[in-house]
Amino acid sequence: MKSRIAILIPGIFDRGRSMQRMQGALERSGFVARTIRLQTNSGWYGMEPMAAQLRDLVEEVTREDESCALVGFSMGGIVARYYLQRLGGAEKVHKFIALSSPHFGSLWAHLLPYKGGRQLRIGSEFLSSLNRDAAVLEGAAPVSIWTPYDATIVPRTSSRLPIGNTYQVPVSLHRWVPQNPKVIDIVRTELAGALEDPDGR
Repeated sequence: MKSRIAILIPGIFDRGRSMQRMQGALERSGFVARTIRLQTNSGWYGMEPMAAQLRDLVEEVTREDESCALVGFSMGGIVARYYLQRLGGAEKVHKFIALSSPHFGSLWAHLLPYKGGRQLRIGSEFLSSLNRDAAVLEGAAPVSIWTPYDATIVPRTSSRLPIGNTYQVPVSLHRWVPQNPKVIDIVRTELAGALEDPDGR
């Protein structure tokens, strides 16, 4: 059964401030929005321990027969993908939305000399592996939202998932993407539409 629970996953070094405006908008629209405060959110130990934290929160806030939605910003979208594709999360999630996430890596990740940085680099085996079996995401009706002005995800087109619906929204700065009114409206509409889909769980 689809719940109205939406878990928001912030990006690198972010404890959730970037998602506050979206969380408030979703709650006013009748969703139960939760922002996860990831530990080791620098990515120092890689995406895996953060994805495990996400798995634990999903199990905590949903009943056994319920699914929820995930909205991941930047690195948070990759954390969500690892949970969905490697930790069985696809069975618990009916909607996945990625906001400016480096699905095919970013040049800036080469400046991060630790595990998470290596995972988020262009051509990394970590991302290549996720993209080879991106079809696992199909049950979560994936959506990616990206801006052509992104100077953090380079190349900018890396923010487009290989499957699902894609929206291009002209947001001036990467960090403003989850706060942009148009982006928030798309997220709200996509989450509401997923609840109405008769073919979903």
